[in-house]
Amino acid sequence: MMRAQWDVIVVGAGPGGSTAAARLAQAGVDVLLVDKERFPREKPCSDIYGPFGARTYEELGVYERLLEAGYVYPGVLLSSPDYTAIYGANGKGLTCPRRVGDNILKENASRLGAEVWEEFWVHDLVVKDGQVRGVRAKYQGEFRDYRCDVVIGADGSHSWVAKRLGLFVDDYDQVYLAGRAYWRGCSPPLRDVEVHYDPSFNPGFVCLSPHPGYDDVVNMGVGIQMSQYGRLSLNAEEMVEKFVAESPHGEKMRGAERVSDWTGWRVPSAGQIGKNYAAGAVLVGDAGNFVEPFILEGVASAVRSANYAARAVLAALEERDFSEDSLSRYGEKWEKKMGPQLRALQGMAVTAADADALNGLFGGLKDDPEAVSRVFGE
Repeated sequence: MMRAQWDVIVVGAGPGGSTAAARLAQAGVDVLLVDKERFPREKPCSDIYGPFGARTYEELGVYERLLEAGYVYPGVLLSSPDYTAIYGANGKGLTCPRRVGDNILKENASRLGAEVWEEFWVHDLVVKDGQVRGVRAKYQGEFRDYRCDVVIGADGSHSWVAKRLGLFVDDYDQVYLAGRAYWRGCSPPLRDVEVHYDPSFNPGFVCLSPHPGYDDVVNMGVGIQMSQYGRLSLNAEEMVEKFVAESPHGEKMRGAERVSDWTGWRVPSAGQIGKNYAAGAVLVGDAGNFVEPFILEGVASAVRSANYAARAVLAALEERDFSEDSLSRYGEKWEKKMGPQLRALQGMAVTAADADALNGLFGGLKDDPEAVSRVFGE
């Protein structure tokens, strides 16, 4: 008979979900980690596992494995519409194709004791007396309920868990269209991560991330607010072509060959972050809008939010109190630890809509390397 009762069910096995499951399993919690996909799977992203997540990877015993599979880039180069550039040195952040890195994190959660079920489709929540008590899902051809004390929603930018909780937000000024493809033949070879708010692309940006260990391909992606994208005459692919043809930062890509299809996705930035907990449930990663505004780095933020969620859930399990009030400790913790940086990046995202203001901001940051490090570094 298949099991149907757990302490915690984590919905979504990306970096946030795998981290939450690993933390809980490490603490002895009976945790089920599920995902609708079978791993390894493709995941459209800039492929950046930023430095703010490195300590967690080390504590969970998986950083060395990510290092073997990925590339520690020297730093991040950012430019404004007048080509003012700022540079932040990297510590332990790395690039790694998400199909590889996410699988490593999922397998690590299993190694630490989490049960992992793939091709598990959650379509609803089990709710009783106003509290989440589990999930309704299709697994191995059978629809049934799976019960637990707490559900952690880590099911991405279109989160079913958030929607069922009434916590899904879709503010087109804070939600971004993102797209990416892989390219071979960058000359000279790319080694830093680059983010360009280029005049050929304003008001969006282009991100380039290197993969020396994967035939030296470059992940070239785009990000632009949905509210702005609908007003433009060019689509995202045409905007990238314009960047490559016209920008000095695109020159290195002019002889490169695209070696993958374009893929696009919805990115909910922390500019719309709000309540991300309820009685019996919490949201992490994209499901909780934990994506850094301005640069749209979501992996490290997902990992950090998962850490704070796991702590709140552990306290709730110890007290046997899964009320909204009990789980509100999660909101208090992430706000204290992550809020200042997210608000600083949101201020930069708002400024980015005005090219002159963004140029002035970069001019100030260029002379303040400590500020650059606080926002983009370790």
